[in-house]
Amino acid sequence: MAILNNQFKYKDDGLSEEHIKQICRFLNTPYVKGEYQKWHKFSQFKFWHKNKMDKRDALTRLNCKN
Repeated sequence: MAILNNQFKYKDDGLSEEHIKQICRFLNTPYVKGEYQKWHKFSQFKFWHKNKMDKRDALTRLNCKN
């Protein structure tokens, strides 16, 4: 049985605060310091977690067929 890596590692997108301010201005949304980073990390975690759960479920289905 494969061992799943259970360590989430955040990958920074490299945007500076000035870039984020410009994005908020372009999207006509209020700029709140740290808010973009918080949601960016959260979305990365959600995708990572869903992939891990899908792999776990696939392994479980394979084990049930045997």
